[in-house]
Amino acid sequence: MKSAIVYGAMICSAAMAASPLQSDVPTVLGPKAFRDGDMIEIVDVKATSPKLEQGDSLTVRGRYRLESRQRANLCLFLTQFEGDGNEETDPSQMKLIDQGLGNFELKTTIKHRGVLHVTFYDVTSGHPFGGVYFGTQAQVKQISDQDVSHYRKDDPR
Repeated sequence: MKSAIVYGAMICSAAMAASPLQSDVPTVLGPKAFRDGDMIEIVDVKATSPKLEQGDSLTVRGRYRLESRQRANLCLFLTQFEGDGNEETDPSQMKLIDQGLGNFELKTTIKHRGVLHVTFYDVTSGHPFGGVYFGTQAQVKQISDQDVSHYRKDDPR
C-alpha cells in the first residue's frame, strides 16, 4: 500500500513539473532582411496559446543558411512595444551556429508585449545582421512599416 502511494505521488509530481502543453500556432511573417547568401526560414511555431502574448511559452523550429560569416548566434527575441527593451535571456533562446546549412529549435516565454523575431547576431560585436519578424496577424500589422535595413549595414567593429 505504501509503495502505491509513493508511486502515485511520483506520477503526480512528474505531471505537475511537465512543461505546458504547446500546440501549432498560425503565424505570419513580418519585415525581414538578410545579407547575400543568408536565410532564416521558420517552419513550425508551437505555443501555449495562439495569441503569442505575455505568459505564453513557445517553440520555434526552422532552417537557416549562413554564408556571410564563419559563425553567428541565432536568437529568438522579442522587440517590446513598451518598456526599455531589456529582458533576461535563457540559453534555449540562442544557438551558436557555423557557416552553412542547418536546422534550429529555439524556445522562450514571452515576458512583455511585443513582436517576436529570429535573428543572426555577430559573435564578436553582438550586432544583428539578418533576421525575420513573425507573430499573429495583428502583431505583425503593428510593425509592418518597421525599418530593418540596419541588418545589412556593416558592423561598427
